[in-house]
Amino acid sequence: MLLHDYLRQAAERHPKKVALVSGEQRWSYHALEEKATALAGHLQGQGLSRGDRVAIYLENTPEQVIAIFGVLRAGGCIVVVNPTTQAERLGFIIAHSEARYLFAPVEKRALVMKAMEQSGAPAGIIWAGEKKPGDDEQSFADYVKPLPAVTLPRMIDEDLASIVYTSGSTGKPKGVTHLHRTIDVAVNSIVEYLENNEEDVILDLLPLSSSYGLLQLLVTVRTAARLVLEKGIGYPFEVIKKIREEKVTGLAGAPTVWAILLKLENVKPADVASLRYITNAAAALPASFVPRLKVLFPHTRLFLMHGLTECLRTTYLPPDQLDIRPTSVGVGMPNVELWIQDASGNRLPPGVPGEMAVRGSNIMAGYWRDPEATARMITQGVYPWERVLRTGDLFKADEEGYFYFVARSDELIKSRGEKVSPIEVEDAIYLMPEVLEARVIGVPDQVFGQAIRAEIVLKEGQQLAVPQVKAHCRKHLEDFKVPHQVEFVASLPKTQGGKIKRSTGS
Repeated sequence: MLLHDYLRQAAERHPKKVALVSGEQRWSYHALEEKATALAGHLQGQGLSRGDRVAIYLENTPEQVIAIFGVLRAGGCIVVVNPTTQAERLGFIIAHSEARYLFAPVEKRALVMKAMEQSGAPAGIIWAGEKKPGDDEQSFADYVKPLPAVTLPRMIDEDLASIVYTSGSTGKPKGVTHLHRTIDVAVNSIVEYLENNEEDVILDLLPLSSSYGLLQLLVTVRTAARLVLEKGIGYPFEVIKKIREEKVTGLAGAPTVWAILLKLENVKPADVASLRYITNAAAALPASFVPRLKVLFPHTRLFLMHGLTECLRTTYLPPDQLDIRPTSVGVGMPNVELWIQDASGNRLPPGVPGEMAVRGSNIMAGYWRDPEATARMITQGVYPWERVLRTGDLFKADEEGYFYFVARSDELIKSRGEKVSPIEVEDAIYLMPEVLEARVIGVPDQVFGQAIRAEIVLKEGQQLAVPQVKAHCRKHLEDFKVPHQVEFVASLPKTQGGKIKRSTGS
Protein backbone atom coordinates (compact mmCIF):
# COMPACT_ATOMS: atom_id res chain seq x y z
CA MET A 1 0.00 0.00 0.00
CA LEU A 2 1.10 3.58 -0.62
CA LEU A 3 1.82 5.44 2.62
CA HIS A 4 -0.44 8.41 1.87
CA ASP A 5 -3.32 5.99 1.33
CA TYR A 6 -3.18 5.31 5.06
CA LEU A 7 -4.57 8.80 5.64
CA ARG A 8 -7.04 8.68 2.76
CA GLN A 9 -8.56 5.39 3.89
CA ALA A 10 -8.74 6.43 7.55
CA ALA A 11 -10.48 9.66 6.55
CA GLU A 12 -12.99 7.73 4.46
CA ARG A 13 -13.80 5.37 7.32
CA HIS A 14 -13.67 7.83 10.23
CA PRO A 15 -13.85 11.41 8.89
CA LYS A 16 -14.85 13.01 12.21
CA LYS A 17 -12.60 10.95 14.45
CA VAL A 18 -9.76 12.82 16.20
CA ALA A 19 -6.58 11.73 14.46
CA LEU A 20 -4.03 14.11 15.96
CA VAL A 21 -3.66 15.92 19.27
CA SER A 22 -0.96 18.59 19.41
CA GLY A 23 -1.04 20.93 22.40
CA GLU A 24 -4.51 22.44 22.45
CA GLN A 25 -5.18 21.52 18.82
CA ARG A 26 -7.26 18.51 17.84
CA TRP A 27 -7.37 17.48 14.20
CA SER A 28 -9.90 15.12 12.64
CA TYR A 29 -8.93 12.65 9.93
CA HIS A 30 -11.00 14.63 7.44
CA ALA A 31 -9.21 17.89 8.30
CA LEU A 32 -5.75 16.33 7.95
CA GLU A 33 -6.67 14.68 4.67
CA GLU A 34 -8.15 17.90 3.30
CA LYS A 35 -5.00 19.92 4.10
CA ALA A 36 -2.64 17.21 2.84
CA THR A 37 -4.53 16.92 -0.44
CA ALA A 38 -4.51 20.69 -0.92
CA LEU A 39 -0.78 20.81 -0.21
CA ALA A 40 -0.20 18.03 -2.73
CA GLY A 41 -2.15 19.95 -5.34
CA HIS A 42 -0.19 23.15 -4.77
CA LEU A 43 3.14 21.31 -4.93
CA GLN A 44 2.15 19.59 -8.14
CA GLY A 45 0.98 22.90 -9.55
CA GLN A 46 4.43 24.33 -8.80
CA GLY A 47 6.07 21.57 -10.81
CA LEU A 48 6.84 18.90 -8.23
CA SER A 49 7.36 15.66 -10.13
CA ARG A 50 7.11 12.04 -9.11
CA GLY A 51 10.19 11.13 -7.06
CA ASP A 52 11.30 14.72 -6.37
CA ARG A 53 12.76 15.16 -2.89
CA VAL A 54 11.28 17.60 -0.40
CA ALA A 55 13.10 18.43 2.84
CA ILE A 56 10.95 18.94 5.94
CA TYR A 57 12.83 20.85 8.64
CA LEU A 58 10.09 21.27 11.25
CA GLU A 59 9.42 20.28 14.84
CA ASN A 60 6.72 17.77 15.78
CA THR A 61 3.68 19.84 14.76
CA PRO A 62 0.48 19.41 12.71
CA GLU A 63 2.25 21.29 9.89
CA GLN A 64 4.93 18.62 9.83
CA VAL A 65 2.36 15.81 9.68
CA ILE A 66 0.49 17.57 6.87
CA ALA A 67 3.75 18.18 5.00
CA ILE A 68 4.71 14.49 5.25
CA PHE A 69 1.43 13.21 3.83
CA GLY A 70 1.06 16.09 1.36
CA VAL A 71 4.49 15.52 -0.19
CA LEU A 72 3.84 11.77 -0.45
CA ARG A 73 0.41 12.40 -1.97
CA ALA A 74 2.00 14.64 -4.61
CA GLY A 75 4.35 11.82 -5.59
CA GLY A 76 7.35 13.29 -3.81
CA CYS A 77 9.91 11.80 -1.45
CA ILE A 78 10.11 13.12 2.10
CA VAL A 79 13.47 14.04 3.64
CA VAL A 80 12.57 14.74 7.27
CA VAL A 81 15.42 16.58 9.00
CA ASN A 82 16.01 16.75 12.76
CA PRO A 83 14.87 20.23 13.91
CA THR A 84 18.12 20.75 15.87
CA THR A 85 20.27 20.28 12.76
CA GLN A 86 22.74 23.10 12.23
CA ALA A 87 23.32 25.06 9.01
CA GLU A 88 26.28 23.12 7.59
CA ARG A 89 24.59 19.71 7.82
CA LEU A 90 21.22 21.09 6.70
CA GLY A 91 22.89 22.60 3.65
CA PHE A 92 24.61 19.31 2.87
CA ILE A 93 21.33 17.36 3.09
CA ILE A 94 19.50 19.84 0.85
CA ALA A 95 22.26 19.73 -1.76
CA HIS A 96 22.96 15.99 -1.58
CA SER A 97 19.29 15.01 -1.81
CA GLU A 98 18.73 17.62 -4.54
CA ALA A 99 15.66 18.76 -2.65
CA ARG A 100 13.14 20.62 -4.80
CA TYR A 101 11.50 22.31 -1.81
CA LEU A 102 12.25 22.91 1.86
CA PHE A 103 9.63 23.31 4.59
CA ALA A 104 11.22 25.38 7.35
CA PRO A 105 10.15 27.46 10.38
CA VAL A 106 10.24 31.18 9.70
CA GLU A 107 11.69 31.61 13.21
CA LYS A 108 14.90 29.95 11.97
CA ARG A 109 15.24 32.16 8.91
CA ALA A 110 18.88 33.13 9.55
CA LEU A 111 20.04 29.53 10.01
CA VAL A 112 18.07 28.33 6.99
CA MET A 113 19.38 31.08 4.72
CA LYS A 114 22.94 30.27 5.82
CA ALA A 115 22.35 26.63 4.97
CA MET A 116 20.94 27.53 1.58
CA GLU A 117 23.88 29.78 0.83
CA GLN A 118 26.36 27.07 1.79
CA SER A 119 24.56 24.38 -0.20
CA GLY A 120 24.14 26.41 -3.36
CA ALA A 121 20.93 24.43 -3.90
CA PRO A 122 17.98 26.04 -5.70
CA ALA A 123 15.32 24.60 -3.38
CA GLY A 124 12.22 26.72 -2.91
CA ILE A 125 11.48 27.53 0.73
CA ILE A 126 7.98 27.22 2.17
CA TRP A 127 7.88 28.99 5.51
CA ALA A 128 5.81 27.66 8.42
CA GLY A 129 5.17 29.22 11.81
CA GLU A 130 3.34 32.03 13.50
CA LYS A 131 5.46 34.82 12.03
CA LYS A 132 4.51 36.04 8.59
CA PRO A 133 7.17 35.58 5.90
CA GLY A 134 8.10 38.33 3.46
CA ASP A 135 5.64 39.44 0.81
CA ASP A 136 7.58 37.71 -1.96
CA GLU A 137 8.01 34.49 -0.01
CA GLN A 138 5.88 31.35 0.08
CA SER A 139 4.00 30.44 3.25
CA PHE A 140 2.68 27.11 4.48
CA ALA A 141 -0.75 28.68 4.97
CA ASP A 142 -0.96 29.48 1.25
CA TYR A 143 -0.01 25.93 0.29
CA VAL A 144 -2.86 24.34 2.24
CA LYS A 145 -5.63 26.57 0.88
CA PRO A 146 -8.36 24.50 -0.83
CA LEU A 147 -8.15 23.97 -4.57
CA PRO A 148 -11.13 23.45 -6.88
CA ALA A 149 -9.73 20.18 -8.24
CA VAL A 150 -6.60 18.15 -7.66
CA THR A 151 -5.35 15.50 -10.08
CA LEU A 152 -2.68 13.45 -8.38
CA PRO A 153 -0.09 11.22 -10.04
CA ARG A 154 -0.51 7.47 -10.39
CA MET A 155 2.05 5.75 -8.21
CA ILE A 156 3.14 2.24 -7.27
CA ASP A 157 4.69 0.92 -4.08
CA GLU A 158 8.11 0.70 -5.75
CA ASP A 159 8.25 4.52 -5.83
CA LEU A 160 10.68 6.34 -3.54
CA ALA A 161 9.02 7.47 -0.30
CA SER A 162 11.71 8.62 2.13
CA ILE A 163 15.37 9.42 2.57
CA VAL A 164 16.66 9.42 6.13
CA TYR A 165 20.12 10.90 6.61
CA THR A 166 22.29 9.12 9.13
CA SER A 167 25.93 9.65 10.02
CA GLY A 168 28.51 7.71 8.04
CA SER A 169 31.97 6.50 9.05
CA THR A 170 33.54 9.28 6.95
CA GLY A 171 31.70 11.98 8.88
CA LYS A 172 29.44 12.80 5.92
CA PRO A 173 25.77 11.84 6.30
CA LYS A 174 24.46 8.90 4.27
CA GLY A 175 20.96 8.98 2.81
CA VAL A 176 19.03 5.78 3.56
CA THR A 177 16.35 5.37 0.88
CA HIS A 178 13.07 3.59 1.49
CA LEU A 179 10.28 2.80 -0.95
CA HIS A 180 6.59 2.90 -0.08
CA ARG A 181 6.73 -0.91 -0.07
CA THR A 182 9.65 -1.28 2.34
CA ILE A 183 8.07 1.05 4.90
CA ASP A 184 4.59 -0.45 4.45
CA VAL A 185 5.94 -3.95 5.12
CA ALA A 186 7.60 -2.78 8.34
CA VAL A 187 4.47 -0.92 9.49
CA ASN A 188 2.25 -3.96 8.94
CA SER A 189 4.66 -6.23 10.82
CA ILE A 190 4.78 -3.83 13.77
CA VAL A 191 0.99 -3.55 13.82
CA GLU A 192 0.79 -7.34 13.89
CA TYR A 193 3.01 -7.99 16.91
CA LEU A 194 1.89 -4.93 18.90
CA GLU A 195 -1.75 -5.73 18.03
CA ASN A 196 -2.49 -2.11 17.16
CA ASN A 197 -6.08 -1.19 16.36
CA GLU A 198 -8.30 1.85 15.84
CA GLU A 199 -9.00 2.12 19.56
CA ASP A 200 -5.37 2.89 20.33
CA VAL A 201 -4.10 6.28 21.45
CA ILE A 202 -0.35 6.53 20.81
CA LEU A 203 1.82 9.12 22.53
CA ASP A 204 4.84 10.13 20.43
CA LEU A 205 7.66 11.94 22.25
CA LEU A 206 10.19 11.09 19.53
CA PRO A 207 11.09 13.38 16.61
CA LEU A 208 9.39 12.43 13.36
CA SER A 209 12.81 12.90 11.74
CA SER A 210 13.87 9.57 13.28
CA SER A 211 12.64 6.27 11.87
CA TYR A 212 11.36 5.28 15.32
CA GLY A 213 9.36 8.50 15.64
CA LEU A 214 8.00 8.40 12.09
CA LEU A 215 6.82 4.84 12.57
CA GLN A 216 4.62 5.99 15.49
CA LEU A 217 2.80 8.32 13.10
CA LEU A 218 2.46 5.75 10.33
CA VAL A 219 1.29 2.95 12.63
CA THR A 220 -1.32 5.30 14.09
CA VAL A 221 -2.74 6.41 10.76
CA ARG A 222 -2.52 2.91 9.25
CA THR A 223 -4.88 1.66 11.98
CA ALA A 224 -7.03 4.84 12.13
CA ALA A 225 -6.00 5.33 15.75
CA ARG A 226 -5.15 8.63 17.50
CA LEU A 227 -1.71 10.22 17.82
CA VAL A 228 -0.78 12.53 20.69
CA LEU A 229 2.22 14.39 19.27
CA GLU A 230 4.70 16.11 21.58
CA LYS A 231 7.95 18.00 20.82
CA GLY A 232 9.88 15.98 23.39
CA ILE A 233 9.56 14.75 26.92
CA GLY A 234 9.60 18.23 28.54
CA TYR A 235 8.37 17.92 32.10
CA PRO A 236 7.97 14.23 33.02
CA PHE A 237 4.81 14.81 35.06
CA GLU A 238 3.24 16.28 31.91
CA VAL A 239 3.78 12.92 30.23
CA ILE A 240 1.87 11.15 32.99
CA LYS A 241 -0.82 13.82 32.75
CA LYS A 242 -1.14 13.24 29.00
CA ILE A 243 -1.41 9.50 29.53
CA ARG A 244 -4.20 10.00 32.06
CA GLU A 245 -6.14 12.73 30.20
CA GLU A 246 -5.89 11.27 26.68
CA LYS A 247 -6.19 7.65 27.88
CA VAL A 248 -3.00 6.74 26.07
CA THR A 249 -2.66 3.05 25.22
CA GLY A 250 0.79 2.99 23.56
CA LEU A 251 4.05 4.80 24.34
CA ALA A 252 7.39 4.47 22.52
CA GLY A 253 10.63 5.46 24.16
CA ALA A 254 14.37 5.03 24.37
CA PRO A 255 16.45 4.57 27.56
CA THR A 256 16.74 8.36 27.93
CA VAL A 257 12.95 8.63 28.13
CA TRP A 258 12.60 5.81 30.64
CA ALA A 259 15.45 7.16 32.81
CA ILE A 260 13.59 10.46 33.14
CA LEU A 261 10.22 8.86 33.87
CA LEU A 262 11.71 6.45 36.42
CA LYS A 263 12.75 9.42 38.55
CA LEU A 264 9.09 10.24 39.17
CA GLU A 265 7.56 9.50 42.53
CA ASN A 266 3.96 9.10 43.65
CA VAL A 267 2.66 8.01 40.23
CA LYS A 268 -0.58 6.16 40.95
CA PRO A 269 -1.52 3.03 38.98
CA ALA A 270 -4.79 4.77 38.07
CA ASP A 271 -2.79 7.51 36.30
CA VAL A 272 -1.41 5.02 33.77
CA ALA A 273 -4.18 2.42 33.80
CA SER A 274 -5.01 3.00 30.12
CA LEU A 275 -1.47 2.15 28.95
CA ARG A 276 -1.63 -1.19 27.10
CA TYR A 277 1.99 -1.36 25.96
CA ILE A 278 5.31 0.49 25.95
CA THR A 279 8.18 -0.13 23.53
CA ASN A 280 11.90 0.44 23.74
CA ALA A 281 14.20 0.75 20.73
CA ALA A 282 17.03 3.00 19.48
CA ALA A 283 19.37 1.69 22.22
CA ALA A 284 19.42 -1.35 24.49
CA LEU A 285 17.39 -0.96 27.66
CA PRO A 286 19.48 -1.56 30.80
CA ALA A 287 18.31 -4.76 32.48
CA SER A 288 17.88 -2.89 35.78
CA PHE A 289 15.20 -0.70 34.15
CA VAL A 290 12.84 -3.61 33.47
CA PRO A 291 11.62 -4.34 37.05
CA ARG A 292 11.37 -0.62 37.77
CA LEU A 293 9.24 -0.03 34.65
CA LYS A 294 6.98 -2.87 35.74
CA VAL A 295 6.42 -1.04 39.03
CA LEU A 296 5.81 2.31 37.30
CA PHE A 297 3.47 0.74 34.72
CA PRO A 298 2.02 -2.29 36.54
CA HIS A 299 -0.64 -3.20 33.97
CA THR A 300 1.44 -2.54 30.84
CA ARG A 301 3.22 -4.91 28.44
CA LEU A 302 6.85 -4.00 27.71
CA PHE A 303 8.27 -4.77 24.26
CA LEU A 304 12.05 -4.60 23.82
CA MET A 305 12.98 -4.10 20.17
CA HIS A 306 15.97 -3.70 17.88
CA GLY A 307 16.30 -2.04 14.51
CA LEU A 308 18.42 0.13 12.29
CA THR A 309 17.51 2.80 9.76
CA GLU A 310 18.48 0.55 6.85
CA CYS A 311 15.63 -1.89 7.61
CA LEU A 312 13.60 0.03 10.22
CA ARG A 313 13.04 -2.91 12.57
CA THR A 314 14.58 -6.35 13.02
CA THR A 315 13.52 -7.95 16.31
CA TYR A 316 11.12 -7.74 19.22
CA LEU A 317 11.13 -9.55 22.54
CA PRO A 318 7.64 -10.76 23.52
CA PRO A 319 6.73 -9.47 27.01
CA ASP A 320 6.34 -13.01 28.36
CA GLN A 321 10.06 -13.58 27.69
CA LEU A 322 11.31 -10.59 29.69
CA ASP A 323 12.02 -12.54 32.86
CA ILE A 324 13.36 -15.56 30.95
CA ARG A 325 15.75 -13.72 28.59
CA PRO A 326 16.27 -10.22 30.04
CA THR A 327 19.35 -9.54 27.89
CA SER A 328 17.86 -10.67 24.58
CA VAL A 329 16.69 -8.30 21.80
CA GLY A 330 14.14 -10.92 20.80
CA VAL A 331 13.16 -12.82 17.67
CA GLY A 332 12.72 -11.60 14.13
CA MET A 333 9.55 -9.62 13.62
CA PRO A 334 6.87 -10.99 11.24
CA ASN A 335 7.94 -11.25 7.59
CA VAL A 336 11.65 -10.88 8.41
CA GLU A 337 14.34 -13.56 8.45
CA LEU A 338 17.49 -13.07 10.52
CA TRP A 339 20.64 -15.09 10.98
CA ILE A 340 24.23 -14.81 12.21
CA GLN A 341 27.02 -15.13 9.64
CA ASP A 342 30.80 -14.94 9.43
CA ALA A 343 32.84 -12.55 7.26
CA SER A 344 32.36 -14.82 4.23
CA GLY A 345 28.58 -14.95 4.60
CA ASN A 346 28.42 -18.47 6.03
CA ARG A 347 25.69 -19.03 8.61
CA LEU A 348 26.94 -19.67 12.12
CA PRO A 349 25.52 -22.08 14.71
CA PRO A 350 23.81 -20.97 17.93
CA GLY A 351 26.08 -19.40 20.51
CA VAL A 352 28.74 -18.29 18.04
CA PRO A 353 29.05 -14.49 17.64
CA GLY A 354 28.93 -13.04 14.15
CA GLU A 355 27.30 -10.38 12.02
CA MET A 356 23.51 -10.21 11.94
CA ALA A 357 22.08 -10.50 8.43
CA VAL A 358 18.55 -9.47 7.46
CA ARG A 359 16.37 -10.83 4.67
CA GLY A 360 12.98 -9.27 4.01
CA SER A 361 10.95 -6.72 2.08
CA ASN A 362 11.73 -4.05 4.68
CA ILE A 363 15.34 -3.62 3.53
CA MET A 364 16.25 -0.18 2.20
CA ALA A 365 16.59 0.40 -1.55
CA GLY A 366 20.14 1.63 -0.92
CA TYR A 367 22.14 4.71 0.02
CA TRP A 368 21.26 7.79 -2.02
CA ARG A 369 23.92 8.52 -4.64
CA ASP A 370 26.36 6.07 -3.01
CA PRO A 371 26.45 2.74 -4.92
CA GLU A 372 29.74 1.70 -3.32
CA ALA A 373 28.38 1.95 0.23
CA THR A 374 25.18 0.21 -0.91
CA ALA A 375 27.15 -2.70 -2.36
CA ARG A 376 29.02 -3.12 0.93
CA MET A 377 25.78 -3.19 2.91
CA ILE A 378 23.49 -5.22 0.62
CA THR A 379 24.52 -8.52 -0.95
CA GLN A 380 22.80 -11.11 -3.12
CA GLY A 381 21.14 -14.04 -1.39
CA VAL A 382 20.82 -17.66 -2.49
CA TYR A 383 18.65 -16.68 -5.46
CA PRO A 384 19.31 -13.79 -7.88
CA TRP A 385 16.27 -11.84 -6.66
CA GLU A 386 17.19 -12.05 -2.98
CA ARG A 387 18.77 -9.11 -1.18
CA VAL A 388 20.50 -9.55 2.18
CA LEU A 389 21.35 -6.64 4.47
CA ARG A 390 24.60 -6.79 6.40
CA THR A 391 23.97 -4.90 9.64
CA GLY A 392 27.65 -4.52 10.54
CA ASP A 393 26.79 -5.37 14.15
CA LEU A 394 27.79 -8.49 16.06
CA PHE A 395 25.17 -10.73 17.66
CA LYS A 396 24.74 -14.30 18.75
CA ALA A 397 21.60 -16.46 18.78
CA ASP A 398 20.42 -19.19 21.11
CA GLU A 399 18.92 -22.58 20.17
CA GLU A 400 15.40 -21.15 20.16
CA GLY A 401 16.17 -18.30 17.76
CA TYR A 402 16.45 -15.41 20.25
CA PHE A 403 19.15 -12.87 19.46
CA TYR A 404 21.67 -11.19 21.79
CA PHE A 405 23.69 -8.09 20.96
CA VAL A 406 27.47 -8.52 21.35
CA ALA A 407 29.25 -5.44 19.95
CA ARG A 408 29.37 -2.88 17.16
CA SER A 409 31.84 -3.63 14.42
CA ASP A 410 32.49 -0.07 13.30
CA GLU A 411 33.49 3.15 14.99
CA LEU A 412 30.11 4.85 14.93
CA ILE A 413 28.73 5.85 18.30
CA LYS A 414 25.06 5.04 18.90
CA SER A 415 23.84 7.52 21.48
CA ARG A 416 20.19 8.23 22.31
CA GLY A 417 19.20 6.08 19.34
CA GLU A 418 21.17 8.21 16.85
CA LYS A 419 24.31 7.24 14.98
CA VAL A 420 27.08 9.74 15.63
CA SER A 421 30.28 9.93 13.61
CA PRO A 422 33.28 10.63 15.88
CA ILE A 423 34.97 12.40 12.96
CA GLU A 424 32.11 14.88 12.68
CA VAL A 425 32.31 15.75 16.39
CA GLU A 426 36.10 15.97 16.24
CA ASP A 427 35.89 18.32 13.25
CA ALA A 428 33.68 20.66 15.29
CA ILE A 429 36.08 20.56 18.25
CA TYR A 430 39.05 21.29 16.00
CA LEU A 431 37.41 24.60 15.06
CA MET A 432 38.41 25.84 18.51
CA PRO A 433 41.82 27.54 18.14
CA GLU A 434 43.02 26.29 21.53
CA VAL A 435 42.77 22.60 20.50
CA LEU A 436 45.83 20.65 19.39
CA GLU A 437 44.41 17.13 19.17
CA ALA A 438 41.03 15.54 19.88
CA ARG A 439 39.60 12.06 20.11
CA VAL A 440 35.89 11.26 20.35
CA ILE A 441 34.79 7.80 21.45
CA GLY A 442 31.70 6.07 22.74
CA VAL A 443 31.69 4.72 26.29
CA PRO A 444 29.02 2.41 27.78
CA ASP A 445 26.18 4.27 29.48
CA GLN A 446 22.98 2.89 30.96
CA VAL A 447 20.86 5.79 29.79
CA PHE A 448 22.36 6.79 26.43
CA GLY A 449 23.46 3.33 25.28
CA GLN A 450 26.80 4.99 24.57
CA ALA A 451 27.88 8.34 26.00
CA ILE A 452 29.96 10.58 23.76
CA ARG A 453 33.36 11.25 25.32
CA ALA A 454 35.74 13.88 23.99
CA GLU A 455 39.40 13.80 24.98
CA ILE A 456 41.32 16.97 24.13
CA VAL A 457 44.97 17.93 24.06
CA LEU A 458 45.36 21.71 24.29
CA LYS A 459 48.01 23.77 22.58
CA GLU A 460 50.84 24.89 24.84
CA GLY A 461 49.81 27.82 27.01
CA GLN A 462 46.11 27.57 26.08
CA GLN A 463 43.20 27.02 28.45
CA LEU A 464 39.64 25.82 27.99
CA ALA A 465 36.85 24.78 30.34
CA VAL A 466 34.41 21.91 29.85
CA PRO A 467 31.35 24.25 29.56
CA GLN A 468 33.14 26.19 26.80
CA VAL A 469 33.67 23.04 24.76
CA LYS A 470 30.06 21.91 25.15
CA ALA A 471 28.71 25.36 24.30
CA HIS A 472 30.91 25.46 21.18
CA CYS A 473 29.68 22.03 20.09
CA ARG A 474 26.05 23.06 20.53
CA LYS A 475 26.63 25.85 18.02
CA HIS A 476 27.96 23.47 15.39
CA LEU A 477 26.19 20.15 16.01
CA GLU A 478 22.76 18.69 16.67
CA ASP A 479 22.00 18.29 20.34
CA PHE A 480 22.46 14.49 20.34
CA LYS A 481 26.05 14.90 19.04
CA VAL A 482 27.25 17.17 21.84
CA PRO A 483 29.77 15.31 24.05
CA HIS A 484 28.44 14.17 27.39
CA GLN A 485 31.96 13.93 28.81
CA VAL A 486 34.96 16.18 28.14
CA GLU A 487 38.44 15.52 29.52
CA PHE A 488 41.64 17.44 28.93
CA VAL A 489 44.59 15.06 28.59
CA ALA A 490 48.36 15.41 28.09
CA SER A 491 48.43 13.04 25.09
CA LEU A 492 46.31 10.65 23.06
CA PRO A 493 47.08 7.00 22.24
CA LYS A 494 48.47 6.56 18.73
CA THR A 495 49.30 3.74 16.34
CA GLN A 496 52.82 3.10 15.10
CA GLY A 497 51.94 5.12 12.04
CA GLY A 498 51.08 8.11 14.20
CA LYS A 499 47.29 7.89 13.83
CA ILE A 500 45.12 8.52 16.87
CA LYS A 501 43.54 5.31 18.13
CA ARG A 502 39.80 5.31 18.69
CA SER A 503 39.67 1.84 20.21
CA THR A 504 39.25 2.08 23.98
CA GLY A 505 40.69 -1.38 24.42
CA SER A 506 44.15 -0.77 22.94
